[in-house]
Amino acid sequence: METSPREADYPLSRPFPDFLRWDTGRAMNSGGAMGAATTPVPSTTLGEEDLPPLFRQSDERALRHQRESFQSVRKHLSVLLLATAAAVMAEQVPSHVGALCAAALYGLTIGIGLHTSRRRARAHWQAHRAVAELLKSLAWQYMVHGGPFHSRVADPDALFAERVEERLRELRKCGWEDTRDGAGERGAGQITPRMRAVRAKPFVTRRDIYLRDRLLEQAVWYRNRAARAHRASARWSTVTALLTLLALTAAVLRSIGLIEGWDLAGLLSAGAAAGVAWQEVRRHRPLTYAHSLIEQDLETARIAMSTTVTEAGWADAVAETERLVSPAHTEWLVRFGM
Repeated sequence: METSPREADYPLSRPFPDFLRWDTGRAMNSGGAMGAATTPVPSTTLGEEDLPPLFRQSDERALRHQRESFQSVRKHLSVLLLATAAAVMAEQVPSHVGALCAAALYGLTIGIGLHTSRRRARAHWQAHRAVAELLKSLAWQYMVHGGPFHSRVADPDALFAERVEERLRELRKCGWEDTRDGAGERGAGQITPRMRAVRAKPFVTRRDIYLRDRLLEQAVWYRNRAARAHRASARWSTVTALLTLLALTAAVLRSIGLIEGWDLAGLLSAGAAAGVAWQEVRRHRPLTYAHSLIEQDLETARIAMSTTVTEAGWADAVAETERLVSPAHTEWLVRFGM
């Protein structure tokens, strides 16, 4: 799965009379009303430095392992394609050099595969991403009295510590390595002063902070990611279709005797297969589908939470919103976009 949402760095608080800026260029929706398209105004309250320290550490490690995972796959496919090209050339070159180059490249491909399997970059990426998104979600729920951290909780700090450590124990079973030193970094030690300050604010202020700094930012992030994935999908689909068409042309020309010797159809087919494999790794199409649906759901939730949701129903509304942006929900939607 791709990288989950990261918030921008935010300067700290100052009064914010408006937390939304409407995009009048958004098309009318199917009901005839102007869609609730927004772009985020400069955030004024919270930054990543105000979230749990373990979130920032896990987020950085997830991004590093994600890059390593994609680079390994790209390198594997590239070397395999070069090996195929060398094998095609070896059939036409009388020297044994071409065959030796092809054999060396195929051997290198095997070595890259073994190295990748030992590094387990994808598993580490997913484990650290799960921890980062868990901590971010719990932090937001804690700050704005959402989910289990509603206003009636007697000791929200103890509940936060319990939920964090309970979930982290589960993730350790999946391969996550805890690098925290000392009891001060565990449990309630992940609650920052800014998190406590936001929790102490009145309901209206907490609501506006959540709608702007969490919900709106996430909606815009998903919309941008869906557009980016759609462009990448269109680009790679064009490349693979072109390579397939060229392979077909080469096969036809060879069958009628216009091309002899060179197996261009096989080489072009290998290139098309590599393109398809890369799309499967990046999951451009299913992520376009999933991110678009989530962005629409977040827009609906934002409108409801800013107009009809009262303080009594706030905790449940926040919990539902956090479910929408969870990695598990994204993965569930991806299955239907395959």
